Amino acid sequence: MAIFAQSAPAPLPALRYETDGFRVPEGRIMGRHSAGHSFLKAFVQASKDAPSITGVGALARTGEAFAQDIRALDPALQAQFIRLDDQRAIAQKGAMHLADPSLSIHAQLRQSVGPAAYSLTGVTHTISSMGAMGLIADLLTAPVMPWDGLICTSDVVKSSVETLMAAQADYLRWRFGQSIALGGPQLATIPLGVDCASFAGFSETSSARAALGLEPDDVVFLFLGRLSFHAKAHPLPMYLGLEEVAQKLKRKLVLIQCGWFANEFIENAFRDGAARFAPSVRHMFLDGRQDEARQVAWSACDIFMSLSDNIQETFGLTLIEAMAAGKPVIATDWDGYRQTARHGDTGFMVPTLMPERFGDDLALSHAAGSITYDQYLAQGSALVHVDLRALCEAIEQLVRAPDLRRRMGLAGQKRAQLMFDWSVILSEYQTFWTELAARRARAAHDVAPRPATQLDPGHLFATYPTQRINGSRRFVLRENVSAWQEIAQHALFGAATVKAELVSVILQKLREGPISLQEITDQVAWPDGDHVIETVSQLAKMGLVEQA
Repeated sequence: MAIFAQSAPAPLPALRYETDGFRVPEGRIMGRHSAGHSFLKAFVQASKDAPSITGVGALARTGEAFAQDIRALDPALQAQFIRLDDQRAIAQKGAMHLADPSLSIHAQLRQSVGPAAYSLTGVTHTISSMGAMGLIADLLTAPVMPWDGLICTSDVVKSSVETLMAAQADYLRWRFGQSIALGGPQLATIPLGVDCASFAGFSETSSARAALGLEPDDVVFLFLGRLSFHAKAHPLPMYLGLEEVAQKLKRKLVLIQCGWFANEFIENAFRDGAARFAPSVRHMFLDGRQDEARQVAWSACDIFMSLSDNIQETFGLTLIEAMAAGKPVIATDWDGYRQTARHGDTGFMVPTLMPERFGDDLALSHAAGSITYDQYLAQGSALVHVDLRALCEAIEQLVRAPDLRRRMGLAGQKRAQLMFDWSVILSEYQTFWTELAARRARAAHDVAPRPATQLDPGHLFATYPTQRINGSRRFVLRENVSAWQEIAQHALFGAATVKAELVSVILQKLREGPISLQEITDQVAWPDGDHVIETVSQLAKMGLVEQA
């Protein structure tokens, strides 16, 4: 990533928290879930000397989930929670980090306190969906500022983000003129991280192999991840490569596929494909949603293999997990894999091939909703293939040479510790946050116009009522004022937001006779006259006061 100016480290930001971004679900586990949870663990560890850790969310139940997750990771760390509509409190933190690229949405909300009130950072995972592409394109038109940042997990993903933004810029200049000024966030390349220490124990293989009924001379390959041929990695190259080498060397090869299937159709396709295209190989399928299954798989394997060929993939967290576990890797030279493993050092990178252009029809069908996102991925993946000759050569070298496997495994473990441990990666995050804080400190703190979607309803719908209430309006009490609390607590007025303290002083003034709302505001020294108007309006709604 870029070298940033050195200055005092910025405080850790608040986290825009949603369970989908930071928890690993029991069912449909995606890579972003594992990455988000791993990030949260590292973030909590980095916060151990801080007085508290802060989460931000729209609902109270989100705060409860945030506190629960923090307690599970560090019972001694205090969890604070800020409602998303309390933008002033977020501004006091100086920055907010998102588990996705939705900077544009939060930049709009930030307008209520000004664009320089705090910095925003987000991170890319899959960028091939219409939602993700839309969020990235919106970075040019939303009030995203130079002190905001989008973290790309690899240089190739950063390149694709730049391509998306350049295409959007071309459109905007066509639509609004070449002179239109376009900005955007800072883009930084920071990879995902792993807790290397938690993978260090997987080098001991004997007990795990015995549990799976494996022989000492079996050479065991592992693929760990979501088992999806259309949206993750097509298994055919694995099957063909292992079958060819097994027959050539007359060796017993085992392939463990540890993951989960989205449905029975996909499961049957994997199992049938394994039996048909690699009959000489012993096949084992483990449920990767279970911690024990993943641990056994990591311990039992000799070689990790992941032949990603899908545009939804951006980084490949399991590759650095494999290196942290001391396993040599065979991986495709594809997207973020290219920046993790080293060909000939930590394993082998197998070339991939893809047409220069797929044709615009596929993109248009996706945008129009004529095909689903899964179909878009599947049709795109059908045009990507793996160099089978290079794959077979890599498999053969590692099967033949146990010493090479050990040497590459140790090299991968060292590389993971030096480059991808969370202690290293979070330091890069901290450097980036510090640079953004410095940029923001130099910015002018302008008063920003509210986005159209955040207009005061009283202003937006000003022509709806017969009359509008302002400070000059005079009001008097009606009867049964003493029962105002009983009325306010009735189910009919569940949306009321009156504050008892303010109601008491307003009613006291109205008992003295007709009085204008501005006079009430002046006499009670309430800091916000709008609150007085809103409270009197709600009391009128309850039939307790009326215009004089």
